[in-house]
Amino acid sequence: MDKLDYILRQIRKTNGKAYENYVVTRIWHRLNNAGVKFITQQYVSKGDGGYALTDMYFPQIGLHIEVDEPHHQKQVEADELREQDIIHITNHQIERVDISSGMEGINARVEEIVEIIKSKITQLGDDFECWDLAREYDPATYIAKGYIHLKDNVAFQKSVDACNCFGYEYKAHYRGGARHPIEANTLIWFPKLYPNGEWNNQISADESVITEQHVDPARAIEHMDEHIESGVHRRIIFARVKGPLGDVLYRFKGAFELDVMESRHRHCLVWRKQSDTINTYKPVQHAL
Repeated sequence: MDKLDYILRQIRKTNGKAYENYVVTRIWHRLNNAGVKFITQQYVSKGDGGYALTDMYFPQIGLHIEVDEPHHQKQVEADELREQDIIHITNHQIERVDISSGMEGINARVEEIVEIIKSKITQLGDDFECWDLAREYDPATYIAKGYIHLKDNVAFQKSVDACNCFGYEYKAHYRGGARHPIEANTLIWFPKLYPNGEWNNQISADESVITEQHVDPARAIEHMDEHIESGVHRRIIFARVKGPLGDVLYRFKGAFELDVMESRHRHCLVWRKQSDTINTYKPVQHAL
């Protein structure tokens, strides 16, 4: 998949919404910068099992665009609450386009948003990384950097790619986790952070706490005791999420430590974020 294919797929997701399609395509063309990535209908987890979708999202600068069509006051109030939820959860900025202002008003607002985007890119300076689709999913990119930071918005297409950032040379990987080959008592974990079959894993709204719990109370306690006794109390999290094209991605959430006391109190595993940054490693010979 090249950039043109990616962009066409993103725009195609707005085809059923005329105003949204107009705003998205106009912003993209007026911006005229192939180094900027955008996502339409961006999924934002609310941490309580709920979620929101924003109309357009620029991950490099943490900016969401919402296209507001005419609606009743109750919907306006609901949108305002939803916006505050997203800001609280992501610490991102939201800019809105009111289509009731007509074409001239819409176009003027688009120009304002384009200038906001350009300004944010300028403010980042050398910290702004141009969008490179091939490098984005390549573990070699992050091995060369020597680290992964939460602000890099890293997501891999396969769990094996995440594993290979830490010294492995796997050809494939199909498990829910892998022991870190270099850092002691650390697991690289690929959880579904939502109710799924026998598991009810959750992440808090600010993404600082993860609870891991079996739906069967007896199994939950057994699982908790087993992991506390194992001594493997640190996890590097790549959560299984829905990607911008509807595909599965494994998104970096940080490094978490097991809170033993709270786990015993709640009868499930409670993981607290320890760091937004983790080290990456070149391949280690005979890593198992």
